[in-house]
Amino acid sequence: MDELLDGHDALHTAMPEEHFRQLEEMCRALVGVKLFTCSRFDLAARTAERIYTSDEEAYPLTGLKEIVPNRWTDIVLDRREPFLAESIEELRDVFPDHEKIEALGLGAVINLPVHDRNRILGTINLLHVNGHYSEGSLPPLRRVCRPAAIAFQIQTSCADHGQISS
Repeated sequence: MDELLDGHDALHTAMPEEHFRQLEEMCRALVGVKLFTCSRFDLAARTAERIYTSDEEAYPLTGLKEIVPNRWTDIVLDRREPFLAESIEELRDVFPDHEKIEALGLGAVINLPVHDRNRILGTINLLHVNGHYSEGSLPPLRRVCRPAAIAFQIQTSCADHGQISS
């Protein structure tokens, strides 16, 4: 794990996708992951956008989606706390794409909010088979918070400067 964190420090000149790929590997080493995505949010416009995916075929980058307030937005975006669903039953009411998640054989989810002071930068989203994640999965993920904030800040900066599509 320390090698992954050291490697992330060396990526300061890399493009955002490399940072997100490194975050994926950190999360895989810490708690395991079958599908890893990153999303950013424009709270003023009430939109969300997937900006990284580990599986472009099953979960592609799809552009902007409207944020619909629910239990998930209260936990993750308003309170800035991780969302944990240990099984598909625990996320049906908040994920409109729960059928797609289930069709992929997934059901356990952790959405980890990434923020910088008072501003939400995005979320890192980990999915695995039903029962894979539990409350015990959350403490190890604290190690990715700082690298995740850096990755989102670099992604935002690159998008703002036209170096990547936003």
